[in-house]
Amino acid sequence: MELSIGLPDGLLMSADEDGGLTLYESDHTTVRRRIDCGVLNGARLADIVWSHKLSVVLAAAPETNQLFHWDPYTDFLQEYAGVGEPGRRDGKIAQAKFSATVSITEAPDGKIWLVDRDSSALRYITVDTDRPDGDPHVVTVVGRHGAGYVDGPAEDAKLAHPEDLQILYDGSVVVADTGNDALRHLDPSEGEVTTIYGGPRTEEDVLDDDVVLRAPVRVTVADSQLWVEDANGRHLVEPRYV
Repeated sequence: MELSIGLPDGLLMSADEDGGLTLYESDHTTVRRRIDCGVLNGARLADIVWSHKLSVVLAAAPETNQLFHWDPYTDFLQEYAGVGEPGRRDGKIAQAKFSATVSITEAPDGKIWLVDRDSSALRYITVDTDRPDGDPHVVTVVGRHGAGYVDGPAEDAKLAHPEDLQILYDGSVVVADTGNDALRHLDPSEGEVTTIYGGPRTEEDVLDDDVVLRAPVRVTVADSQLWVEDANGRHLVEPRYV
């Protein structure tokens, strides 16, 4: 999968096939600089995102169970979060543990949401810009009780090896719940998790839905429409939640 994101001033950052990062000018063709990614020790990046709140690029490397960052004033990638061993430990990012983070994105309120595939968890990082160091903390919202399939209050809900997430226009979160063949929705204000597409099915459910999901790995929003990539291709789906 090709990874590229737009940056301020129309610049483009792209992950190379060899695991490096390249910054392009606004024509998206001319190379401005190549980023030294030696800190990865050959590990591949699963996702990159521009954080408006931090003014940096954040990168997820599931093989090292860490997050990395690059700011526009340097030429190299640096460690940002995670101790490098797998686990699910919340708190200050220097001591936090991750377990194969495969997708990260920033919400309008500045929270950095992520999914950890191997701990089947939906989590976020908060940053306090009123403090000099930002005092970033990691919080697990869904997945405190291991993998499974449970809707309801976020503290009790379960996912199964999710691969992607998307923030919707209202600040809610949609997760590609790969192991459950489902799209799951979290309303942070209500703290409730619901299945909005797929999941355990009856014959009636199959007849109602045009698409039967098979291990969804990517969810995107384009022109207010929800698209999903799974083992059978890319599909436009009509979720059940609104």
